[in-house]
This record gives sequence, structure tokens and C-alpha cells, in this order.
Amino acid sequence: MDSGLVDANTVLLLAAWVQVSHVDGILDAHVALVLRGPFGIQRAGWAVARSGCWSMLKGGLILNTSGHVDLYFEANNTAIELWADSISVKPFSQEEWKFHQHQSTEKVRKAKVKIQAVDSQGQPLPNATVSLAQQRNNFPFGNAVSQHILSNKAYQDWFTSRFRYTVFENEMKWYTNEKIQGQQDYNVADAMLRLVQKHNIQVRGHNVFWNNPQNMPSWARYLSPAQLSSAASRRINSVMNRYLGQLIHWDVVNENVHFSFLEDMLGKNASAVYYNKANEIDSNAIPFLNDFNTIEHGFDGTSNPAKYLEKIRDLRSHGYSGPLGIGLQGHFVKPNLPYIRSSLDMLASAGLPIWITELDVANTTNQEVYLEEIIREVHAHPGVKGIMMWAPWGPKGCYRMCLTDNNFKNLATGNVVDRILKEWSHWGFSGITNENGLFETSLFHGDYEVEINHPEKQTYVSTAQKVKCLKNPLKPQYEGGIVVNPELNDGLNGWTILGDAKIENVVSSDGNNFIVASHRKGPYHGLSQEFQLEKDINYVVSGWLQVNHGDDANVAVIFKTQSGFQHAAWGIAKSGCWSMFKGGLTVNASGPAQLYFETNDPAVDIWVDSISVQPFSQEEWTSHQNQAIEKVRKSKVAIQVVDSQGKPLPNATISLIQGRANFPFGVAINKNILNNNAYQNWFFSRFKFTVFEDEMKWYSTEVSQGKIDYSTCDAMVNLCKSKGVSIRGQSILWDDQKFQPNWVPSLSPQQLSAAAGKRVDSVVTKYRGQVIHWDVMNENIHFNFFESKLGANASATYFRLTSDFDKKTPLFLNEYNTIEVPEDGVSSPANYLNKIKQLRAGGYGGSLGIGLEGHFAAPNQAYIRSGLDTMASARLPIWITEVDVRPNQNQAQVLDQVIKEVVAHPAVQGVIIWSAWKPTGCFRMCLTDNNFKNLPTGDVVDKIRVTMSHEGLVGTTNAEGYFETSLFHGDYKAIVAHPSMADSSFHHDLTVMPIAESDEKLSLSYKFTAA
Repeated sequence: MDSGLVDANTVLLLAAWVQVSHVDGILDAHVALVLRGPFGIQRAGWAVARSGCWSMLKGGLILNTSGHVDLYFEANNTAIELWADSISVKPFSQEEWKFHQHQSTEKVRKAKVKIQAVDSQGQPLPNATVSLAQQRNNFPFGNAVSQHILSNKAYQDWFTSRFRYTVFENEMKWYTNEKIQGQQDYNVADAMLRLVQKHNIQVRGHNVFWNNPQNMPSWARYLSPAQLSSAASRRINSVMNRYLGQLIHWDVVNENVHFSFLEDMLGKNASAVYYNKANEIDSNAIPFLNDFNTIEHGFDGTSNPAKYLEKIRDLRSHGYSGPLGIGLQGHFVKPNLPYIRSSLDMLASAGLPIWITELDVANTTNQEVYLEEIIREVHAHPGVKGIMMWAPWGPKGCYRMCLTDNNFKNLATGNVVDRILKEWSHWGFSGITNENGLFETSLFHGDYEVEINHPEKQTYVSTAQKVKCLKNPLKPQYEGGIVVNPELNDGLNGWTILGDAKIENVVSSDGNNFIVASHRKGPYHGLSQEFQLEKDINYVVSGWLQVNHGDDANVAVIFKTQSGFQHAAWGIAKSGCWSMFKGGLTVNASGPAQLYFETNDPAVDIWVDSISVQPFSQEEWTSHQNQAIEKVRKSKVAIQVVDSQGKPLPNATISLIQGRANFPFGVAINKNILNNNAYQNWFFSRFKFTVFEDEMKWYSTEVSQGKIDYSTCDAMVNLCKSKGVSIRGQSILWDDQKFQPNWVPSLSPQQLSAAAGKRVDSVVTKYRGQVIHWDVMNENIHFNFFESKLGANASATYFRLTSDFDKKTPLFLNEYNTIEVPEDGVSSPANYLNKIKQLRAGGYGGSLGIGLEGHFAAPNQAYIRSGLDTMASARLPIWITEVDVRPNQNQAQVLDQVIKEVVAHPAVQGVIIWSAWKPTGCFRMCLTDNNFKNLPTGDVVDKIRVTMSHEGLVGTTNAEGYFETSLFHGDYKAIVAHPSMADSSFHHDLTVMPIAESDEKLSLSYKFTAA
């Protein structure tokens, strides 16, 4: 076929459909689309043509000279007929190509953002300067490193200041870890992993095996099949268990499209066997294929896109059905941009994540130009989820491409990378608000800090105002659990209409499927799915929400059961990006349950995707809880006792006494403690943290306006300080009108502002440095007394004022029902996070903590855990500030469940129980009777406290003089005794601290020498 005269530098996109005739014994053929012209002959696309159906071929080429071009199809087997149809040759100018690339980048990698600046009265602030500092880009872009980084500070500084993703050049490969059979050495890889983890850099695992025999350990090439199978089994178990949970991907069998060493030795299913094993060992690290020449050029028919997809089908046909990623190495000489784009289009049809894993460019005169062209082309493609460059530095040069010289000064390629990093991070980006206080722009997806300045207003920095946009939702948790069709990839299968509404399956422009409920006639009308739920099973519920237009919508996730309606989660659905909801429920009777979504405005269309309902038995739930406590609150400890000669001392007795626990666990007190020795003895023998029930609150310290009395509070502070007990400051102001001093509600706004300012000044100045937290505006999510009188930014104003008086003490919000009552949408986790954003938007940029009161009836453990997960996304300290349980026959059991659940969560940094004693009874829950004898609730607290302090723990050293155990973090005195010692015993102090997650299999080691 003559394509006619084509100009130089024209970009050609090529497409066709191909089929082969039926020939006995021949099912398919590899077909190349070939162009012939003044440039010679070039293969521009590939397909696997089959008999009986049509297959698409897609490719491209940039012409470097003008002239006539002939197009033809090529297949090696001349016995078949080759059929072609719907052939397309589409030319693009360089300008058109770059324009399409730019459009795709805007659509795929960025989102439109609108920021409004307002003054302290909530009025729009025009001509304010909005500066954006990106904290993390959502698109992974990294570079390989070599072992030379370990001993080269300049290399470390250059690398860690730029990248958050990496892969090791050779240090994790089999031929490095086991040069001599049976002698494994991971020291270098371990050190590199510790280094990058210290800088929060994520790592791809490269690789478990390499299917090229030249890149196997030299000794492995000559093993028998049985010996190789045994050695390979040891290898995959060794390396993957060693780095379990520390890597984001594993290249399991490297380059197994080009090479087949393992298949030749162990059978055609060898790769599938090892992918199954990899997924079994570490289900969180995605197993990847990884090969070269798939997108680099069309010359290599072995690994062209069609062959790559065939390898994926081969893996599936041999029994691997788990998660899978497509790794494309990207070792380029000169890029063929239309071939890259067409190849990525073909590979994206597999619906798997694609990473460019080893990007480099041959050292030619245009190296830096080609590098930039390639990065921009692959970054613009929606199928590509990450890019890793292959430019690890070595003193003798890099593999094919360096980014710096040996003094770590950028080369031209390094300048390209820095320029792109700055562009993607919006480095130095700022803008001016319009007359409505609005600044609108388009940002790359990620987390940002926003700084707003105005020449006529107080300048403030919002240190945690994060702009988060997800163009597409993440995959459903637990693969959807028991949800039918969780990703909506099967139309409306499993989903039905509830009430009067229309539901439909919609596909976004980039191929994401989701469900839409529209034409809704009421709040609950929309979509639903029915489940069979079982009694006493914990169900974790999650998914993603969006609305079609308008303001944010509070969406409730509800289950209609035989016993009524149970709220499981809340989400704030936005227009233009997807928001996650997470929650949970436990039902009190087995039976059918209908999941549905409810929001007040029926005019809003609800979009839902990636829905998950995952059941956990009580045994599984408790097991996860115990595992979390071991991981989060405890560390393994190995104590060795030796004699004066340094020899191990077996059968020595070690008694451990905890001096102070690292995890704050306390109980509220009130003024009754001041004159009651029994109360004091009971409390101070148990707790090192407290909060005052009422004595620091405004209605207690200023009963009459202007008459401030801190005498009771002072006495309680002095008593606690004398006993070494830390105090939470609760509260400066309370946003509920019912809990103001009696004289406050009748004040005018001006009078209230003055009185509240004096209150903040008085109490904060008096107790500055004597409390560990301040609850500044108590319960300001449920209530708005000060906002209704003083304006929408009242809370932010008093947080700023408190911070001005006390810059060192963390300031907390404090609210109820966030984790206690799923039905209370006012203070749901989503609305709590929204309140934090309002505080930041109102101008408070200082320290902030999350206080969750924890007044429970019957606990919903799945909702508690999911609520804490959601709150933890704010990355702020979380305290459970007022734990109690409503009186009922299971009060003690419920208290035990609640405490264990919150202590097990890694984001929770302290727990205070709300059970201050009164002779007339406690608020809702007492721990003792009036003689300070424990009630069942007190026994629960004592049991937990004793467990966390290891009270009475004694151990004996083994034959090597070691005693090994797992201890809660804190300070301990170890008393060591042995019959052979001159003195009957001696003691050592030790501190048990958290171990880095990467080292959690290690132990803290101590050696004590007996006199």
C-alpha cells in the first residue's frame, strides 16, 4: 500500500485489524506492520492475528526524511493467508502531538482547584497572595540507587532531596545475595533499605529471579532441575520474607518475555508457580513482570506489546490469578513517540498498573532532549502509574545514563529531571485572589500547604491545609469482600434500585466504571445491594463517593436490617473528585440486610465506586487487635546476663519493674480528691495522667463576672504535680450555650468577645507550662454558640489567641459521638476532618490535636477502628479524652472492648477515662464504690494497667545467659539475682522504645554484668 508523500518530522499513528485464514495446526501468527521509505524499512506495530476473529494492531513512527512511504504487513509463516481491514494512517504535526500530550496531562494528572481567602469575619479577601507548597506528588517518580550511596554523603543529599521512590541497581538480586550457594548476604541491601526508609522513600523490589541464565548466580546455571527447584524455593522464601511489608512491588521473574531459563528447567508453568508464591508471601507488594524493548522500538518482535499481553495470558492460563503489574524497562536510544503511545494503549487494555521501571537514554548528543520527550510522553498516558529512572551513580560511570558528575553537579540530563520535578511540584507557585476572594488554578494531584498573605490583614500560614484530589477511586479494600460487582465492571449486576430513582453504570473518559443514582425522589432513594449478615461478625465497610454538581454533600451509608436501620459510615461527597468513606457495623441478629446511601438533597446525583463489605469473626478481630498491640505498643527485648569474666550466666532471675509507661493512660479526677486520703491513695498508686472534671472550666472559675477564683483548681494542680501526674487542660471555652457561666449568654457580641478574650488570657497564662494539652473550644462541631455571636471564624480566633499566650502546649479539638455513635452525622469522622479544614481556613496554623471523648453505650468495634483510620489521615495526634460506658449489665465487658480497641490503634497517643468519683455517684461510670473498692469496671482498668506495666514479670536466663520477652514501651528497672553473685542481686535501668517498622523482627539487646 502506498501511503503517499509524507513530510519529514511528521508523526504517523497507524492502526489496522488483522486475521489469518484457518490452516490445520496453525492457530495464530505474529504480524508486523512495516513501513518502507527513504529511511529504509521499519516495523511500526505488532499484533497476534488469529483465525476466526479480528485482532487490533496499533503502532506509529516519526519520519526523519520526506518521501513516499509504502505500508505492508509481514508474517513469517507463508502457509497462511493474512487478512487486513480498517487500516488507518493518521499524520500529526509535532505541534499537534505536543498539544494532545499537554491536554492528556491536564486531564489525567491534574485537577481544577478553587481557593477562597476570607477575613476573620468570614468576608471575602480580594488581592490576597496565595502561595502553594507541594508536600507530596501523587505520581511516583523516582531513580535507581547503588550501594555507593551508603558511604557518600553528597550522593545521599542529592538523591534524598529529590526523590520519594527508588529501586536498587543490583543489591537485591540473587547473584548479589547468594554468590556462593547456601551463603546468603543481605547486609548491603539491608543498609540501603534502612537509609532510604529513614527518608520516607519507597522501594521497588528488583528482583526475585532473572530468567536470563547469564544473570543467574553462576552456580545456579548448572544445577539439575530438582536442585534448581529447591534452590529457587529457598531464594523466594528468603528474600521475600526478609523484606516482607517493606516494598511496594516485586519483579518476580525478570525478563521472562525474552528469556525462559526457569521454564526450560522446571516446566512451562514455572513463572506462574513463583508469582503465586510471591503473592502468598507478601500480598501487599504487587508482583510485576518486567521486560525491555516493548515500548522502546518496533525491531524486537520477542517482547512487543502483543507478545507481552500473550505472556500475561500465559501466566493466567498456568494458574496465577492474583494481582499483577506491567513493568516496562524503557532503555531507549532514540524515542519513537507514536510507537510508545500506541504500545501503551495496547498494554493498558489489560487493565493492569503500568510502571516505566528502568528509564534511560543512550549517551548521544541529544540524550537530554530525548529523555525529556520520553518522560513527558509516558507521564501523559493514563495507563502509566509510575516512572523509575535507571541512573544509579557509580564513581566509574553509570550503566548508560548519569544525571550528575562525580561531584554531584547536574549534567544536562539532571537539569531535565530537576526542571520536570519543579514543574510537577508547582515550585514557587503563587496567585492573587479576585474580588470574591477566589483564586482558581489547575494543580497536579497531591498534598499541598497553602499560605495566604494580605498587606492589610494578619498574615497566617496554614500548615496542614491539604488539597487532595483523586481523579479515580482506589481499588476496593479486601477486593470488595462480600460485595457483588464492587468495581462496577459487570454493569449493574448485584445492584438494584431503592425507592424512586434511576441507576446506571457509567464509564468515565479514561475507562473507570462507576454507578450513578439520579432522578432521586427522596433522601434515601437510589442504589442498593442486599447481603446476608451474621450476628456477632464485625463488618468493615468502605467505598468512594462523588456528586455531580453543587456543594459538598454529607452521605450516610446505611444498612436496613430486620431490627431497624444501622448507620455504618459517613462520607463528604464532592464534585470533581472522589472521596473515601470508611466505617463498620455489627448486627444483633443474623438475616438479610440492605445497603443503601442517603443524602438530604434529592437533586444531587450520587456516584459510588470501589465498594467493600468485609466480614471478620470475633476471633479474627481479636487476633488483629493483639497483633497491632504487639507491633505498635511493644518491642522485643533480649537481656543477657554475664559474669565478671564476660561469660554467659544461665539460670539468673530477672525481675522487671516499670517506672513509667510511654503510653499515657489516665483517669479524670475532681475536687473530692483534695480532702480524701483513700481517693488519693487509690488514684495516685495507679495513674500518671489526668484531667479535671469541672474545676478548670469557665463556669467554675468565674461564677460571677469579673470574680475569678482558681483556688480549687490550684490545689488540684499542686497535688498532681507533687505526685508526678500530668494534666490535660479542659477546657478554655465551651461552644455549647448550656455550659457557659450564667452571666455569659446575655452579653452582647462586643461584650462576649471581650469577656472570652479575658478568659483565654487568664486561664492560659496561669497554667501555661503546667498542662500537656489545651481543649480550646470544647465540642465546637456539635455546637456553635461563639460562632453564632462572633462570626464563623470564632473558633479559629481563639485557637490563635491561645497559641499566642502558650506557644508550646498542643491545642486540641474535643468532641463526642465521632467514634461512639454512627447515627450522629454531625460529628462523623468526615465532618470532624472538615472542622479541622475550617480551622485552618479561618487562619489558625499552629499545633493541633484530635480529642475524641468516647462516651459509649454498646460499642461498634468496626466503626471505632474505621473511624480512627479516617481520623488518622489528618496526621495529627489523637487522644481518647473522656472514655466511659453507659450503665448496663455488660458495662465492664464493653469498657474492656473499647479500651483494647483504641489502645491497639497506632494513631491513638493516649487514653483518659471519665470516671471522676463523687459520693453521690459518677457522671456515667464509676470505677470504685465509696470505700474505693474496685467495681467490675475498676477491675477491668486494673487488669489492663497491670498488663501494660508487666507488674510481677519475672524471667530466667537460658544456657546462653539470655532472657527474651516482649515489653510495652517505657522505662524499667531490671533486678538480676543469681546464687553465684557476691551480692544477692543488682539492678540496671533500661528504656524500651519502638523499633523502626523495617527492623520490627529485631530485638532491643541489653547486656548486664554481674559483680
